[in-house]
Amino acid sequence: MAASEKNVDKGGAAEEAFREYFSSLGSFVVRGVPVKVGGEDVTDVDLWVYTRTNAHSRNVTIVDVKNKRRGKAFERVIWVKGLQVTLGADEAIVATQGAKIAVYDFAQRLDVKVISSSVFDSLVRKYSVGGDRYYAEELDSIWSQVIVDRKSIKARIDEAKSRISFGVNFGALNNWIDEASLLLRVAVERERQPGPITRGAYYLCSLVAMAADYLGRKHVLSDHEMRLDFFRKGLTFGGNDDGDGRRYIEFAEALVTEHLDSTGGAAAKVRTMFYRSIDKSPFGGLIESFSRSNAGVELYKAAIQLENEAFRRAIRAPRSQEGIEGKSVLGLIGDFADIPRRDLLGENAMKSEQPQPPLQPKLEL
Repeated sequence: MAASEKNVDKGGAAEEAFREYFSSLGSFVVRGVPVKVGGEDVTDVDLWVYTRTNAHSRNVTIVDVKNKRRGKAFERVIWVKGLQVTLGADEAIVATQGAKIAVYDFAQRLDVKVISSSVFDSLVRKYSVGGDRYYAEELDSIWSQVIVDRKSIKARIDEAKSRISFGVNFGALNNWIDEASLLLRVAVERERQPGPITRGAYYLCSLVAMAADYLGRKHVLSDHEMRLDFFRKGLTFGGNDDGDGRRYIEFAEALVTEHLDSTGGAAAKVRTMFYRSIDKSPFGGLIESFSRSNAGVELYKAAIQLENEAFRRAIRAPRSQEGIEGKSVLGLIGDFADIPRRDLLGENAMKSEQPQPPLQPKLEL
C-alpha cells in the first residue's frame, strides 16, 4: 500500500522512502529529530542516519529531504551545512527536486552531497511501498493518544529523539534507559497484548542499544577492565568525561585517609566497595553487558531489530522476538526496571539467555 493511501503528504512519503533506502543499506535511521536550543524548538532533522562502518568507527549523516520542484536548493545546502556543524555530524546530504548544475558545484565547496532529481525520483518510487511497517505519522497519531505518567508517549518519544541533537552521550543514554524501563514496566502492567506502550518501549530500547554501541567504540581495543570502568563511571555519573567519576572517588578516598586511616588502607577499601556496590546496583547487568568484547556488533543489531519491531504492524511480544540481540536488550532493561524475566520473556527466560562472552575473548575487527 503506497504512502499516499495512508494520508501521508508528499514530503512525508519522500522522507519515508529515503529512510527505507538508508535502512536497506544497514543503517540505523531516526526520522524527525527535533533540534532544541535553550528549551525552544529551532528546527528538525529529516533523517539522522547512524552507520557502524567497522569495529572502530561510526558515521552520522544528516539528510534534508524536500520533495518540491522549487526547493530553494542553494538555501538548503547552506542550512544543512550549518546544521551538520551544530550537530557534529560526519556528513550532510540534500535530497531535493529541481537542483540546477550550479547547486552541485556550490554544495561541493561546502562538502555537502546533493542527490539529483532523477535519483530522487527513482528512490522514492522504489522505496515508497509500506508493506508491514507503520509510517511515522501513523504511529505518532497513535502515540499521541496514550498517556503514561501524565505525558503522552509521543511527547516522550519526541523528547528522547531531541537528545540526539545534543550528541549521543551518557546523559542521553541514561535518560533513554530510564524512559525505556518506565514504558516497559507499564506495558507489562497494562497491555495484555503488545500495543502502543510496548512499541514505545521497543523504540527507546533501540536508542539505548545504539548509544551503547556508539559510546563503546572508544574502547574497542581496551581490555575488559578498562571497558568495564568506562561504562561503570559513565552510567553512574552520567558524563562522557570519566574524570568526573574519578574525582568523586578520589575525594571520598582523601576524606577517609585524612580523618580515619592515614595508611591508605581504608581508602583502598572504599574504592573496592564502591565498585562492588555499583556492580550490584540495577546498572550492574547493563554495565557488564555493554563492556563485553563483542558487545558492539550485537548492540547495533539489537538497535535495528527493536526499531523495526516498534514500527511493525504485526507487533510481537517481547517473548516472541526472533532476534536474540534485541531480546537480550529487552531482558537487560527489564532487569533494570525490576521486571521478573518470566513476566517479560516467558517462563523459561533466564539471565543466562543473554549472549555470553566467548571463552577466549577476541577483538571485534
